[in-house]
Amino acid sequence: MPGVWPCFRNTRECGLKPGSLQACPFHPPSITIRFAPLNVRVVRNDRLGRHLVATRHIKQGEIIYRDEPYAVGPKIANVPLCLGCNRNLMPLWQQQPAGNRVDRFYECTRCGWPLCGASCEESAQHKIECSVLAASGYRPNIRPHPSNPEHRESAYCVIVPLRVLLLERNAPERYATVQGFESHLAERLASPLYGVLRSNLVPFVRTVLGLQQYSEQTVLELSAILDTNCYEIRLPEQHVKVRGLYPLGAMLSHDCRPNTKHYFDDRLYMVLVATVDIPEGAVIHASYTQPLLGTVQRRLALRQAKCFDCACERCTDPSEYGTHASGFRCPNCRRAPSFVLAAEPTNYRTIWRCQNRRCSYQERPEQYVARCERLQQELLALDRTDPSGYESFLTRHEPSLHRWNAYILQAKYALTQLLSSARATNGTPKEAPIRRTVELCRDLLAVADRLEPGYGTFRTKLLLELWAALGTLQSLGVLSDPERQERCTVRTELERIAKTDPTVDVSSFGG
Repeated sequence: MPGVWPCFRNTRECGLKPGSLQACPFHPPSITIRFAPLNVRVVRNDRLGRHLVATRHIKQGEIIYRDEPYAVGPKIANVPLCLGCNRNLMPLWQQQPAGNRVDRFYECTRCGWPLCGASCEESAQHKIECSVLAASGYRPNIRPHPSNPEHRESAYCVIVPLRVLLLERNAPERYATVQGFESHLAERLASPLYGVLRSNLVPFVRTVLGLQQYSEQTVLELSAILDTNCYEIRLPEQHVKVRGLYPLGAMLSHDCRPNTKHYFDDRLYMVLVATVDIPEGAVIHASYTQPLLGTVQRRLALRQAKCFDCACERCTDPSEYGTHASGFRCPNCRRAPSFVLAAEPTNYRTIWRCQNRRCSYQERPEQYVARCERLQQELLALDRTDPSGYESFLTRHEPSLHRWNAYILQAKYALTQLLSSARATNGTPKEAPIRRTVELCRDLLAVADRLEPGYGTFRTKLLLELWAALGTLQSLGVLSDPERQERCTVRTELERIAKTDPTVDVSSFGG
């Protein structure tokens, strides 16, 4: 039986008591789902808006909920994919013998959009939209691009909005729920993307597809809802990334130090897992950004993608839980360098000051941003297949920054990935680069313990890297007794994580 969450509008106007679960006669339900998880509830405040809190103590590693998607499909611009099963069509096309290839993908016999084959014409995901697409008479010109397999097609921008609009016919409660999601449309309308959507998507929906009942405002509002609330879904087996809209996922607030992580099961349900113990009444939150970014970079990314200014505990703490990830060593304090940190971390125009009270060094915000841009450009220019470039970056900058500066951490993490790839492809492994991997993983894990503790995604990846590197040292016969004990400890933790995280492969833990 569907659970109807309380209306969070004006309860006097609605004539309902606060917290009433009656259907609101004036406003659509705040959120309607197939089940109401007993361990969370939706609340609202001025700072976070609608968000989830725990109704009881939730244990580390516990699955908090499984969230069924309201819509899944391609991004605004996507590589050619099957509208029935989300499969990337280019690898499938490239598998055909060269003499049998044609310059087009298989196309649905009714609507003409690319599919894997005839079986996907009857896919539940595609069948509902197919009649609307077919009736329009429009046929997309989506073709293989052998010289650029990653070529993205903008025609896909209509698919997910169309799938949500069609919920009004087929699942009106779900459509009403989506209408209550946050959109930040006013801020998004000023962006170039929404100028394009107004010129292309809106007339396509209203004129080409003939859905005149949906106004320009409705189509743009829906686009903004999708941009604000959709999650990226990586489908490695299909060689593609798509996006999905989830009712409970839309209620999750952000925190740069999250207490959950999520994955998508084989039905593309979003499974939310507690990465640490969550006490009763605590906010349940995810992170929409990367843990190794500094505060300015994280907040700018969130402002651009999600249209809000983060004021979480990490963003308001100049030291970022003691990592000083945004700071750098004071160039004036030579004997005992102090850190230069933001005076007001959530103010983009803040002065950056040395923390040594006897030192007067400071930087203007534009100087700090220029410093960050130089470091970012230098990192991006490195050869992503050559570990030596990243080692040189660390040698040049670690003394003047510090070992846990955000750009140093990004270089270290990239280096672990490169060394891991080299270990897998270069035949007989050498001890020195493996020990370097172990050293880097230990250092990064100390950071992860502060920024993304517990069973977080970043920390889990580091544990897997450390486990593999220690295993290689064992196979070379050079594993010390303390390292052997360390490997056992890592294995035990990974086995606990694997109980609710299918991305952790326990079959590799035999040795």
